[in-house]
Amino acid sequence: MQSGGRQAEAPGRGPRVLVVGGGIAGLGAAQRLCRHPAFSHLRVLEATARAGGRIRSEHSFGGVVEVGAHWIHGPSQGNPVFQLAAKYGLLGEKALSEENQLIETGGHVGLPSVSYASSGVSVSLELVAEMASLFYSLIDQTREFLQAAETTPPSVGEYLKEKIRQHMAGWTEDEETKKLKLAILKNLFNVECCVSGTHSMDLVALAPFGEYTVLPGLDCTFPEGYQGLTDCIMASLPKDVMVFDKPVMTIHWNGSFREASAPGETFPVLVECEDGDCFPAHHVVVTVPLGFFKKHLDTFFEPPLPTEKVEAIRKIGFGTNNKIFLEFEEPFWDPDCQHIQVVWEDTSPLEDTAPELQDAWFKKLIGFWVLPPFQEPPAPRTQEYAEVLLAQRPVHPGLIQLRGRGQLWGRHGPAGPAPPFRRQGGTGLKKMQSSLKLVDCIIEVHDARIPLSGRNPLFQETLGLKPHLLVLNKMDLADLKEQQKIIRHLEREGIKHVVFTNCVKDENVKQVIPTVTELVGSSYRYHRGEHVEYCIMVIGVPNVGKSSLINSLRRQHLRKGKATRVGGEPGITRAVMSRIQVCERPLMFLLDTPGVLAPRIPSVETGLKLALCGTVLDHLVGEETLADFLLYTLNRHQLLGYVQHYGLGEACDDIASVLKRVAVKLRKTQKVKVLTGTGNVNVIQPDYPAAARDFLRAFRSGLLGPVMLDRDFLQGRSAEEP
Repeated sequence: MQSGGRQAEAPGRGPRVLVVGGGIAGLGAAQRLCRHPAFSHLRVLEATARAGGRIRSEHSFGGVVEVGAHWIHGPSQGNPVFQLAAKYGLLGEKALSEENQLIETGGHVGLPSVSYASSGVSVSLELVAEMASLFYSLIDQTREFLQAAETTPPSVGEYLKEKIRQHMAGWTEDEETKKLKLAILKNLFNVECCVSGTHSMDLVALAPFGEYTVLPGLDCTFPEGYQGLTDCIMASLPKDVMVFDKPVMTIHWNGSFREASAPGETFPVLVECEDGDCFPAHHVVVTVPLGFFKKHLDTFFEPPLPTEKVEAIRKIGFGTNNKIFLEFEEPFWDPDCQHIQVVWEDTSPLEDTAPELQDAWFKKLIGFWVLPPFQEPPAPRTQEYAEVLLAQRPVHPGLIQLRGRGQLWGRHGPAGPAPPFRRQGGTGLKKMQSSLKLVDCIIEVHDARIPLSGRNPLFQETLGLKPHLLVLNKMDLADLKEQQKIIRHLEREGIKHVVFTNCVKDENVKQVIPTVTELVGSSYRYHRGEHVEYCIMVIGVPNVGKSSLINSLRRQHLRKGKATRVGGEPGITRAVMSRIQVCERPLMFLLDTPGVLAPRIPSVETGLKLALCGTVLDHLVGEETLADFLLYTLNRHQLLGYVQHYGLGEACDDIASVLKRVAVKLRKTQKVKVLTGTGNVNVIQPDYPAAARDFLRAFRSGLLGPVMLDRDFLQGRSAEEP
């Protein structure tokens, strides 16, 4: 038979293969099969009008809203999703960095930026950290039952509750504090329900719980949306492979079917669709969701699947994820807030009976995650950004995303008005200050390309008189011809101990431990006696390599390249008190901290330098504006590596002209509708934002040559002078 203009396969062309389902599994199977010459006759039958399944990115709100899948969990070389995303250039620099890929999270969600009880009162983060430490230590213990012949109790939930009851016997606080501890633990139970995709941890078997392997890497997102991955896979397939709006009703298998257009040929499988179309095939790959399988198991296969397979499908648990979006006129959260925990009072994981889900579903909300700001449709010279929160709950597990309007931003930099760099960091500084009693020395990490600007002046004021070492990292990207001038300038500011490093390649990192040991040895150790154990706090503005330094120290002194760090939001350290050992002799621990910018950026120039080095999010400043400032800086200092890198022929001071030539070279174009007197016309024009992103990426990865952005300071003049 022939349907919908399909041509029957001629004998000798190889087997016909059908893939049922156009989600990520079906697309992946189709891509793999298309690479093999034996499977040239391939079709993917998708029930809906789009591919990707539960991967769907919505862009109509002014930013990326992930309606479906959100993160890559464990983004490292062992993760095929990460490998594909990296291959297609869909990830940011942080996600692709070696540092990010080496981080061991243990599969645990990080601590929040702030915690609130359901009554609105603030919950102590120290108490949250204490309960999180208890809970995740118990979760780690559950993995020890892997392959056990028999376990008592049989479920993860029952095991956790039994252990919590034992720990409760040692609690000495008042009753209110004990109730709050249990409420925090209930929140953590709900987090684990979300991770495991279950309504209750009592439904998760204890013995096989350890089978799940957590890959290294701090969870990351797709800057332009997860759907970019499925779009790229789709683009790699032949155009006639995908067949949309073809919901399959029944798969007839183990038979002998014929097609009129292929006389003499028989097919063991016939796929029957709801619209009456039938597709004969030699092989069928079924990739429909488990929930669909469970619902249609009795009618989807003819004859039915073997009994053991049917029973296996029926026994596999299946959870649900939902997402809800709420919009606020104004953000109610602090600018540096990343994760808000919600603790529902008077709840406990030890409750004997659970309330009806329809009456208490909201108590499964575990909190809110801040997503990147949204950009409203541009008005003349002005763009409005919005903040977004992601709240996650197991509904069975579910997600709520909250969107609130931000403030107005204008075009800025050399070609326009100044950007209003936002205040942030008060909460992080308070957390650091509260931890000072544990600290012997402070290591401040900063970018070697801006050694004299952008450091947070409140660090010294807030963190007191502890011994201080300044590590200027990313020295491989900096032009250090005037290194001695930098050191003399810093000495005049009171910074007497400076080490230049390249933590990616471990350059000069061996100087850090001896310098810290000497500094601590020559100072009064406020909280120690004779016991020689050093506790060092690592501070700095965002994205200067604090965690890279920690990982490098571990490689140098412990022969380990991985460090566990707390972070609720992919790619950003957000919790103070992540205590990591970096050396055995002397015994030394480092406290990783969130990056904290100064509450006020002293000048537009400093803000743009910080943004160029990645300490301020690009979209808050504008990628084309940053590219404009970068071009201005490179030309000003006669650093013309960009001319050779992009094959421009000569230097140019017009950013639009440069980006146009970059876009053409990289084949970055986009279709734009232009209104004419005869109607709309599609015009191909250079993709200026994509070209700007590549220009910034080339600078940040050193492809344009080493750069010293603070050269004007060293020469004793302002960048505004000619």
